[in-house]
This record gives sequence, C-alpha cells and structure tokens, in this order.
Amino acid sequence: MPNNYVNTIYNIKDRPLTSYPDQLIQYLVSRYHIKKKSILLDSGAGRGDFSEAFFNAGMSTWAVDGSEYKNKKNTEGVKYIGNVDLETAVLPFEDNFFDVVFSKSVLEHIHRPEQYLSEINRILKPGGLFIVLVPDWHSQMYIYYDDFSHVQPYTQKGLEDVLKIYGFKNVGTEIFYQLPVLWKHPEIKFLCRILQFIGGPVKKIARNKFYRFSRELMILGTGRKSKK
Repeated sequence: MPNNYVNTIYNIKDRPLTSYPDQLIQYLVSRYHIKKKSILLDSGAGRGDFSEAFFNAGMSTWAVDGSEYKNKKNTEGVKYIGNVDLETAVLPFEDNFFDVVFSKSVLEHIHRPEQYLSEINRILKPGGLFIVLVPDWHSQMYIYYDDFSHVQPYTQKGLEDVLKIYGFKNVGTEIFYQLPVLWKHPEIKFLCRILQFIGGPVKKIARNKFYRFSRELMILGTGRKSKK
C-alpha cells in the first residue's frame, strides 16, 4: 500500500472526523462483552479513528498499518506501528499476545489472505476474538473498484469460509448496516430493505447517509482462536 494512500483516500477534508468510530466501538464492546483493559490490536488502522475509539473505551490499544500516516491527535495513547506490509509481514508481536484483534476494511485490500489471517490467529490468545468488517460485494459491486486498491471481493459465505480455512473457531458472519440507529432499533430494518428494492444496485455514492448506508452494506465476521 502506498504511504500516501491514507492521506489521499481518507483525508480530513473529504472524510471529516465524526462520532461514528466511537459509536461502532461502543456497540461492539457491548455486543461481544469486551472487558476494559483488554489488550487489543487495530490491524490496518489507517488514520487511527477506531484505534482511538477503542482506547477511549478503556482498552490497552495497539495499532498497525501499512502506511506511515499518523495523526497524533487521533492516536494519542495508542501504541502505533507503521510501514508494516500486512499481506506478507510477520507481525511484530509475540504469540498469544492479544485478547482481541479488530480489522475493518482491510481484508479486501489483500490479494492472498493466508499470511495475514495466519498471523492474526498466531498473535491472539487462546479463545481470543477476531472481529472483521469488509464491504459486501453483492450490494457494492458497481462501486467496489472506485477504490483502486480493492483486490478481493467478499460475500458472506466467502468470508465465513476463509475464516474457517485459516483456523478460526465459532465463526459467524452477517450483513451489517453502518447505521447506529439500526443497532438500537433493528425493527426498522424493513425501511432499508425497501430502499434497497426501490433504488436497485448502488452505482454511485449517495449524499443522504440513511439512504446510502441502507444500500451500501458491510459484512461483519467474527471468529475465535482455538483454546487448545
């Protein structure tokens, strides 16, 4: 990944800081009962929004990324390691080190996931949790390659299989809406499904966030390292 990738794709002007990272992390911490002071890695941390959110939630947070980009404000308190090729590197951590590894919008940038997922499994403690989010190919196929660095599309079944192949247990995957209101009120998901039906395939980015993220879906996957 080029060093200026984060600065270009995720620059503050075009993608300003919002409360979304804190909302997502609070939701995940509650849903998966992640304890405070858990040792956590944000793998593929980018500019550090989610790393900072985990730190704010009370985690002992590390962050690793292929870019050298580091926003000091966002990564304050986070132990950050840059310039790591996530596709090929042996990650600079001991075996059985982390309670949780979080990876959002990373796996789709990796041609061959063998090394990356094997390394995640290695550095997790026995029983440790891996949380991964990737774009849903079915809903985003027409805009998927607007990001030139996307190389590997995923479906829900594909993500489930790849996690199982590389040793994760208790694997689960689901379609995930990036709309915090739905996490609190899942009963209104029917509105999103109506918008999906009316709008058809996503062919360009919509400005209205509810409309956009009713149709641009993610896949949320989880798996645990074997306790043996």
